[in-house]
Amino acid sequence: MSSALVSSAAPTLAMRRALVARRDRVVADARHHRRSGLSNRRIRNRPGPRCEASDPSSSSDVDLVSGVAYSEYIRDAAGISPPAELGALAAVLRAQGAALVAPNDRGGIHPLCVPLARRADDSTVALMISPAGDNTVQVVSVAPDGFSLSLLAKTCRDYVHKAIVEEEAADGDSADVAEAAGAIGASLHEPGAFHTLGKELPVYLTLRVGKFPDVMEQLARRHLDKGDEQSALVTCDLYKATFEGWGRPHWYLSQVYADAGRHEEARDAARFALTDCQWSTAGAPLEQLLERCGWGGQSVDETKTFIETRRGPAAEQFDGPKSDKQLAEEEAAVLLDKVYAGEMRLGEITQRLAKCYMDSDNGALAKLVMSSISI
Repeated sequence: MSSALVSSAAPTLAMRRALVARRDRVVADARHHRRSGLSNRRIRNRPGPRCEASDPSSSSDVDLVSGVAYSEYIRDAAGISPPAELGALAAVLRAQGAALVAPNDRGGIHPLCVPLARRADDSTVALMISPAGDNTVQVVSVAPDGFSLSLLAKTCRDYVHKAIVEEEAADGDSADVAEAAGAIGASLHEPGAFHTLGKELPVYLTLRVGKFPDVMEQLARRHLDKGDEQSALVTCDLYKATFEGWGRPHWYLSQVYADAGRHEEARDAARFALTDCQWSTAGAPLEQLLERCGWGGQSVDETKTFIETRRGPAAEQFDGPKSDKQLAEEEAAVLLDKVYAGEMRLGEITQRLAKCYMDSDNGALAKLVMSSISI
């Protein structure tokens, strides 16, 4: 490993000590003015063991930690420019205790995802390339089943920033995540800023970092715990609008309605998770979701047909006939939903899925899908 690469992967020991010392000074001043009686005890919150790359022969550890391997793979396999913060993201994931994996280790996971790291719960942190053809890259968690998706952050930048703030909010004296984020992290977060503002973590993240699915749900839950159902529903509406195309916000709203005894509204909210989104993004067992919708026991094709008939007999006259591109996009969505529903295996749809993306003028996505079987 060259000295240049080592120096670019993380700040020096002196920088680390300065970062911690500076943050501690700011935190101490903020707490002195805001409240008293807090314990001075600090428990160091170290990340778990840092595992090396699972396939050193294909990507050296330094290429993974620096993000070079991931950047090159996304550029070559998907034909898009990698996010500038990708190296910082990889280093942060490792600092959090995840095991970095080679980007071509894609066997058995969602075909639009490029793996970054595996966590102790066997979930995989990955980059998901948007099927919309806009080259959007989001940070997701892929469940151990390889296909259920949870959105962690809309961008690599947001994930890194959130991780630094969460480390600071943990009240430990660790700066491992901030150190791993390097210069990019320093440009995103002023040490001690969380304690200086004096807000609760979900509020701070929303005000100063960005919007995240788990944080939006925490904010809605806070309103519900206070008996403020209206504010919770407003938060849920913002949740849906912020993460358009993701089923989880619709399912969460459905749960809120169900808990309030508003069952028809719960049903309608759940249906949006199936009619407007990839089924794998709902964050709920499919059987439970279908039952809530009133579509239990139906196959994917039967459900899709029912959804289409609900548009009404005049829908085609109003919307016009579907183009070949639209039909290809719809077929791609059906194939992915069938894998999620267990009706097909991933290997059975790969070539058809790639052809669908080609027919929908998304050659980059077709290449990404095909590269998943060239392992």
